[in-house]
Amino acid sequence: MSHFTGVLPGIVKSLKDPDGLGRIQVHFPTKGGENRSFWAAVAAPMAGRQRGFFFHPELEDEVLVAFQDGDPQHPYILGFLWNGQDIPPESKPDNRVIVTPGGHTVRFEDALGSRKIIIRSSGGLHLTLDDADKSISLEGAGRKLRMHGGKVEIT
Repeated sequence: MSHFTGVLPGIVKSLKDPDGLGRIQVHFPTKGGENRSFWAAVAAPMAGRQRGFFFHPELEDEVLVAFQDGDPQHPYILGFLWNGQDIPPESKPDNRVIVTPGGHTVRFEDALGSRKIIIRSSGGLHLTLDDADKSISLEGAGRKLRMHGGKVEIT
């Protein structure tokens, strides 16, 4: 590969970083042939010794790749892309949602007058913190615990 300016879309082909540094390897479909990147570090909102924000793409996800000083031997993953084939798990701009590949979900619903935080496990357990209703609810295994207005309800 030659010198690159700008950024390129890439398709994730390997998550198995041989050095255990959390890097990924991608293929560049716009460049033709069977070309793969060198191991690329993934940019994160927070990273440091024994702390950080660890969210990675899945195999075959589309990512956006930049190169240090245009050098293809030093790629960086800037982010992951919704591309029409892969669509976001949420369409309301007031909400923020994290959904894991295993189906765990954390939702922040920020619409004025109905603000909530909802945490759901893939097994059907969930916790809701409802600011509008001033309540906390825990649900799972066919039972529900709700705290509201100084009362505790168990059903």
